[in-house]
Amino acid sequence: MKNLFTRGPSLVLQLILSLLVASLLMVLDYRYDYLSSARKGVSTALAPIYYLANIPNEIASWADNNIVSRNDLLAENRQLKDELLILKAQNQRLIGLESENARLRSLLGSSRTLRGKRVIAEVLNIDSSLFANELLLNKGSMDDVFVGQPVVDAEGIMGQIVEVSTTTSRMILLNDQKHAIPVRVDRNGVRAIAQGNGQLLYLRHLPNTIDINEGDVLLSSGLGQKFPDGYPVAKVISVTRQSAQPYAEILAEPTANINRANHVLLLWPYHDPTKAKAKPSTEAPDNKKEAVGGSDAS
Repeated sequence: MKNLFTRGPSLVLQLILSLLVASLLMVLDYRYDYLSSARKGVSTALAPIYYLANIPNEIASWADNNIVSRNDLLAENRQLKDELLILKAQNQRLIGLESENARLRSLLGSSRTLRGKRVIAEVLNIDSSLFANELLLNKGSMDDVFVGQPVVDAEGIMGQIVEVSTTTSRMILLNDQKHAIPVRVDRNGVRAIAQGNGQLLYLRHLPNTIDINEGDVLLSSGLGQKFPDGYPVAKVISVTRQSAQPYAEILAEPTANINRANHVLLLWPYHDPTKAKAKPSTEAPDNKKEAVGGSDAS
């Protein structure tokens, strides 16, 4: 009986032929993109299989996101409340920093008329009592702070340095009973000495006829070279004249924010180098003039 199936080509030959066909198809697809439509069709046909295979992963992800315990919800809620509290506190700090920056800008702006070195110092402690009105600052000898150095704020003179350590310094306020400052009335130039009484300033030894009225602004006179000339010191709030008394009782309120200052400004005296260089040249004409005068006299 004759076999129904005749023997075909060997397996090796089939493999070679398959490789050749596959290589030919790849070359044609690479060069001429003949099989792109076929790939699209196969991908479309297999898409439902991909979705079905991905269903377990989607279910697991949905469970992780939606099926949580009550304790997890409480913990998350507590964490969100804590974060909200922290953010509110930070927001309040930002508001404080904005106002502080405004005060610092005002402090620097107030000293534009002053020349020389100036440094902002922070108030560390307040020593206010019946016997002393002093502030502790965070600048000391490392910052070239010296005893007698003037201290101001955005509104006027506050006082001067009385004690210096390496990193801190102590200043006495204008209204301290041990502090006095030479002043002049801005309106008419009348000079006086303003001394503290613990809260305000009073002008010493001024006669009843002195031309000072309530509302007059007192400026630093520059005498003694401790404080810069023309800087606000106080405003007159009370003038009492009694015929039985030889002197008028005059009280003034400091213009500086003595009780509310968080930062102050330390000033250094300004030395104009041009004046220092010009000094020898200004003395020469005087000597020459004296010589000329001497010859005329002879």
